[in-house]
Amino acid sequence: MDSLVAAWRTARPGLDPSHLEVLGRVSRIEAQVRRRVEAWLAPHDLTWDMFDLLATLLRAPDHAMRPGELSRWCLLSSGAMTKRIDRLVAGGFAVREPDPADRRAQLVRLTAAGLARAEAVVPVHFAQAREVLSALDPAEQAAFARLARKLLHGLGADDSGGPEAGSATG
Repeated sequence: MDSLVAAWRTARPGLDPSHLEVLGRVSRIEAQVRRRVEAWLAPHDLTWDMFDLLATLLRAPDHAMRPGELSRWCLLSSGAMTKRIDRLVAGGFAVREPDPADRRAQLVRLTAAGLARAEAVVPVHFAQAREVLSALDPAEQAAFARLARKLLHGLGADDSGGPEAGSATG
């Protein structure tokens, strides 16, 4: 990234490329983390998308949610969520069932196999994610989290941990 910024400064001295020092790195961090997550999930026959849904359902009361709630937690359109749910159901990790509170609605619920897979993979995911962050000491991690929260708020994004905030990696 430093070389890219320097190249811009040389090519266009009047143009300030300093945003790349943050935004370019954030983009590269996301890509690197995504690759690593996919790598540690692969032995469990899961993709990032499947894990995101499994982890979201694992946190839910009775391990079940309506598709609309899942969409909000995972920051997906209803069409994209339908495809994800289809993959989870096809894999035997979840079922669709009527919502007992509203017969017109459906719930997506983890199966015993889905619950077992989620329970097995979440600790692996958390340990690997902590390893990714080990390049930063605890104070640096806290500072990074504080600054990332500030940037998200500045962009108008919710960072409360609720459905509108999304689940990122678990």
